Amino acid sequence: MRTRLTVALLTALALAACSGGGGNSSVPNQNSNGNSQTTQSLTTQESAQTGSEAALSSVEQGDEENGLYNGNMGITLAGMYRTTQSAPDGTCHNGVEKTVTVISPTEKKYDVKYFYDKACTQLAREVVSDVVNNGSGEIITRVATNYNHSALLISTRRTNFSITGTLGSGNFTETAIGSLTIGTSSTPATQHGRSFTVSTASGSNVSTITGNSGHVVNNGNPKVDESFGHSAILSNVTKTTDSSGNITFAGGRNGTFYKGALGSLTLSSAPPFTISGGTQIGTGSVNGTVDFDNDGELTAINVTAALLDGDTVALSGSGDPITINGTVKDSGGNVLATVVLDGYGDGIITYANGTQGVVTDWHIVA
Repeated sequence: MRTRLTVALLTALALAACSGGGGNSSVPNQNSNGNSQTTQSLTTQESAQTGSEAALSSVEQGDEENGLYNGNMGITLAGMYRTTQSAPDGTCHNGVEKTVTVISPTEKKYDVKYFYDKACTQLAREVVSDVVNNGSGEIITRVATNYNHSALLISTRRTNFSITGTLGSGNFTETAIGSLTIGTSSTPATQHGRSFTVSTASGSNVSTITGNSGHVVNNGNPKVDESFGHSAILSNVTKTTDSSGNITFAGGRNGTFYKGALGSLTLSSAPPFTISGGTQIGTGSVNGTVDFDNDGELTAINVTAALLDGDTVALSGSGDPITINGTVKDSGGNVLATVVLDGYGDGIITYANGTQGVVTDWHIVA
């Protein structure tokens, strides 16, 4: 079965890109967050990398949200609509192993291992979620680690969820704050925060989702060496769950985008999530669908984004295992970059000049 999670693309259009090659214009004023406002153009390199981040970061967010709805991170969603493919018995089920450990009457640990092969011999990702029922909701600590084919650690994504509401009812408010580190580094390559409210009428399988999010990406590539960010609001987002446990998120998202010197952007520590310390460079929007199966594996994606100055991003793929292809174009239809990734967000970005970069866990890191 498949879980369609447009929330993936709705929750984090992380960065904007405008058409490349231009120089910088003057900075006329400051906005309420202390960010300068400008109409400057980005270089071709900035456009290619930030455009890719816009689409890829959205999938990262959906990957985290996925566990709230398929049972891999507790009972946040109404249980009557939730089904899982693999039993949590610690044995191999077509490339996935799940274990649920009861720590106490109010605490459980969910451990899901994903393997490159169906026989579960080569670990690709492990997601460990510690779920505590605090009487008014859940506190979830999620740690996802990715490994390459040589069993070397390539990324760690840490996210803390605070969820309030009637568990199992489909009505709750969620705040999630997290970061991504690359390899053995302790310095975050990305930071993100989001706050959503999910409302479900009694007896209904359709929920409405409202809220806002923020994201900061520190791009240390010597050709860029900058930080980029966004703050955004969901628009007309709904979630529909069928009797088989398939989940469809639909709607849109509108965001405001920023850039600054490497390490200069700051994400607020609480909702509504805002960005400070940089230059505001414009707005953009994103729509599409992203599918996960009930084990949490990505199975299909179709994302389009409308960015600054007419730039666009298209990201698509399907299959088992999935291969994802993406293209960033300027307003004239010229290709600024292409990306090819696996289902864990790892792969290569190729720029218009023929040079390449490394994408790890949905982010360009080298």
